[in-house]
Formats: sequence, C-alpha cells, structure tokens
Amino acid sequence: MFRVAICDDEATSLQINEALTSQVLTEEGIDYETVCFMDMESMINALSEKDADYDVLLCDILAVGMNGIEAAKELRRLGENISIIFISSTAEYALEGYQVNALRYLQKPIQLEKLRDALLSAYKMKAAKGDTLTFQVGDRLYKIPFGEIEYLESQGRETIVCTLNEQIAVHMKFSDMEQLLPEDSFVRCHRSYIINMHYVKDLARYRFLTKRGVEIPVSQLQYVDVKKKFMEF
Repeated sequence: MFRVAICDDEATSLQINEALTSQVLTEEGIDYETVCFMDMESMINALSEKDADYDVLLCDILAVGMNGIEAAKELRRLGENISIIFISSTAEYALEGYQVNALRYLQKPIQLEKLRDALLSAYKMKAAKGDTLTFQVGDRLYKIPFGEIEYLESQGRETIVCTLNEQIAVHMKFSDMEQLLPEDSFVRCHRSYIINMHYVKDLARYRFLTKRGVEIPVSQLQYVDVKKKFMEF
C-alpha cells in the first residue's frame, strides 16, 4: 500500500490535488490510500504517530499558522524519512525546500505529468527501501527482492530461502525471518513453511500448489485462517 498525505488550507486546491493524485496512481496501477489535511499542525500530529507509515507528503508550501518548510523541518526533527513534494504558486521557497530534502517542488497549477513523475519517484524510493530481504551467509551479503521469493522452509536451525532460481540456506530462526517479510503477501501456512501468495496457483485441502508445481503443506489447524487470507488476497 502506497500511502499519500495531502495538505492544503484551501478546500478547492485540496480536492484538486487529491483528485490528480488518485488519477495518477490509478492509471499506474498502484495500490494506494490518500489522507487529506487542511492545516499543518493536524498533518504533523498524524504523521508523527508511531504507526502512521506514510510514504509521501504532497503539501502546499504556504499555510495558515505554519508553512511547509517549517512543517518539513519539524518532521525531519522527529526523524521522519517521508518523501516531500512541495506545491506553490511561487518559486520563492524552492531553495529552502531542498534544504529539508524535498523530492520535488511543483508550481500551481499542477501539471499532471510533473505530478506523475514526482509520485513515481517517491514510489520507486519506497520500493528501493523496503522491497528486499537482506541477510548474510558467511562473508556474502544477499539482498533478494521479495518478488523473487517463492517460499521459505524451516530445516532444523536453518531457514531455506527458495527463489525462482536458487535455494539459499540461512542460519536464522524461522520466526525471526518471518518478521522481515511483508504480511500482505507472505503467509505462514505451516510450522515449517511460509509462502509468497503471488506464486500460488491453487489451494486444496491442506496444501498449496505454486505456479511452478511445487506442493507446500498447509497445517490442519491453520487451514481455515490460511484459506481466508488466500481468498482475501
């Protein structure tokens, strides 16, 4: 899920920015959520919450009570690494914007393709940060894209990471490895197996079949819950 916070103290501009953002992300086939704010203070409070997990902020650089630069500095002070896209009718604050590591600075009226470029840049940054499984085997460091992992298997004290091209034995507890995987696509279906739902061909009683024809057992105790997750996915 790509989460976008949009802040503008003008209702009309807020609606336009949300509509354009939705248009771009829908056209690009990106699963997204937008949340709108009409003042900087509410936006900062929301983005500062422990589990807020926003990926990008689309923000008018001028607002009543606090401008976007001040808001960005506050977010950076709190340690937020959210991508920031500033919007303004003037280029006056452009250089200040880059001092807080703004991703883009767009002038009103927003051009759809420039907004598209900015949002896709933020989306690619999210992917680069969070879409790989990183681990070390001996003196070799691995960064495996989640999309290349078919399933994981527990064998004794090792976890076997099964990709489309190889199997890598990692000296790591299965439960610890599970914590590194995105819950929306990886499911623990058995005490010894975690499967990537993207590679499931079908589900029968007590087993998954992957698109490559590999059978993955499903625990009897977990079958109902696993089936529900599969149907929702």
